[in-house]
Amino acid sequence: MEPYNPLAEALYTHREGSLEPFLMRSRQAMGTRFTVYLYDTEAEREHEVFQAVFEEIERIEKTFSRFLASSEIVRINDEASQGPVVTDPEVFNLLVFAKELSEKTEGAFDITIGRLSRAWGFAERRPAIPSPDTLRAAEAAVGWRHLNLDVNWRTVEFLESGMELDLGAIAKGYAVDRALDLLRTLGIEAMIDAGSSSIAANGEYFSQRWPIGVADPVRVGESLGEVFLGNRALSTSGIREQSFTADGRVYSHLLNPISPLSHRSAEDSEAPQVMQTSILAPDSALADGLSTAMFILGPRRGEAVMEQFPACSVLWILSGCAGLSCSGIRWPATQQIIEER
Repeated sequence: MEPYNPLAEALYTHREGSLEPFLMRSRQAMGTRFTVYLYDTEAEREHEVFQAVFEEIERIEKTFSRFLASSEIVRINDEASQGPVVTDPEVFNLLVFAKELSEKTEGAFDITIGRLSRAWGFAERRPAIPSPDTLRAAEAAVGWRHLNLDVNWRTVEFLESGMELDLGAIAKGYAVDRALDLLRTLGIEAMIDAGSSSIAANGEYFSQRWPIGVADPVRVGESLGEVFLGNRALSTSGIREQSFTADGRVYSHLLNPISPLSHRSAEDSEAPQVMQTSILAPDSALADGLSTAMFILGPRRGEAVMEQFPACSVLWILSGCAGLSCSGIRWPATQQIIEER
């Protein structure tokens, strides 16, 4: 799913009486395409800057991917069921952040979902309904409370056998944050788009002057509305990213870690079901994690959780008998979106 992005269609801007191109480069990483936009960068250091940004993104992938045999996450998954595993400060700090987010979201965001994700086959792009026995085994290996993090020794330990970490719902956002931090140190205004599901910017040009569209989950290529990032990050999660249909029901890669055996879809009942969530947050890692959690929780349960994040905004897109509807908390122009639908 790719939210409408005006930058993808207008790569030139009028500045000082002439048309000048944006500096833009893309590269495949972390299972998606990262596109980096730079503003007013000196031509002589253009290559150097882009190279540094993409090297940082690739470094994050090599550290946090559960598909690269040499990654730190794979090592932890292999060893942490046998006892405490010492890890480096960067990995440990992100795991602490993720566990705290799990607690605040009542377990709707949970990086111990790896075994469950593997059971459904979404991560490998071969999704199918698992057998009841496979689901029960996966359920037993999921639970953020079974992830023991010792801050004194900087160790990671799984308290249940068979657990697997999967940082897919947060690692892309973390990579965007680290890349933007690098560009800030260089004094460069920029925007980074990670597959259009995670978008963040710094500086006035991209934050204040370029509206970013939120995708319509039904009408491909169309936008529900636009927002200005304002030095914030936008993350969008929805069933169109990865889903399949079986026996008339739609199953999504956004799995419920709270009740794994009751995987819900957009067509499970007559009550409105969540099709898509978008989050505006101070950083991309938080936006990514919250967009996943709010998709699982929905507006009724998510409202109370969002009280813990006053600097964040959420927009839910729901599907029901009457078609699409919207619900939002602190989201710009939510009522306008509802009326237009």
